[in-house]
Amino acid sequence: SSSQHQIKSKPIKTISLPQLSSQDINSHEHQLAIADAIRPYHQSQTPLLLTNLNSKCDAIYFWRSIQYWQAAVPENTPVDVELGRSYNTGNRVSMKFGDYLDYLSKVTEQEEKDTEQLDQQEEVAYLAQNELFAEVRNDIPTPHFCSDGSFNVGEGKLYHSMLWLGPRGTVSPLHYDPLDNLLMQIVGNKRVLLYPSDKGNGRDNNNSGSWHYAGLNGNQYNTSAVDVEHPDYEEHPNFQSAPTPYECEIGPGDLLFIPSKWWHHVRSFSKWSASANVWWR
Repeated sequence: SSSQHQIKSKPIKTISLPQLSSQDINSHEHQLAIADAIRPYHQSQTPLLLTNLNSKCDAIYFWRSIQYWQAAVPENTPVDVELGRSYNTGNRVSMKFGDYLDYLSKVTEQEEKDTEQLDQQEEVAYLAQNELFAEVRNDIPTPHFCSDGSFNVGEGKLYHSMLWLGPRGTVSPLHYDPLDNLLMQIVGNKRVLLYPSDKGNGRDNNNSGSWHYAGLNGNQYNTSAVDVEHPDYEEHPNFQSAPTPYECEIGPGDLLFIPSKWWHHVRSFSKWSASANVWWR
């Protein structure tokens, strides 16, 4: 019956995320002001959305053009691409960046012609978690506090700058990262769900009794086995006691601070999207 089905998979409740607008940031001492805005959230290890912070950077103008990518980055540059609806269901393959751009052009053109056809398209290819190409790194400003400890937002040790490119419907399943994270949205929109860090996160824990069931069903130790958009409470009954997540939508120019070990789930909603992130401590 329909009521049983709803018990099995009812929509989750969410709360909206604290946010500041770039208008709240003093442009004269820009880097210091960004650090001042994020510092209290970094100290309390709670997420923060800074809207329109990067809305005037070069990436906002250039990255929306697939022709720009074709011109900026050599076509034979190797990239890793996730095939499948999300990276815990798919497999990771290597290909040339030029071939990936051809795929992205084709999919977005196809969507313009026929939206219904795309919804049935099972295979989504997501250029996820690749090192940001040196050729475009200067298009997007990384806040100085990530690499300069004098701003006192962490130690100022920048570990990685990453790129994420993909069509509509790419998903990063619920997972956590061991480092503090700044997610910078450039093209298109994404919806992010954020669950507080579980103090017991770690490789050695048996998570069968936890709300997130991390590491089970063949997932990595930092990735939940639960499909949080359609949770199956018969298979994952403990998910009913999960904390209420924050929810936010990020668009071009927005920057989202995701503290270390906070669980997050990301879905793209636009024809195609481009994001960058940095991990630092």
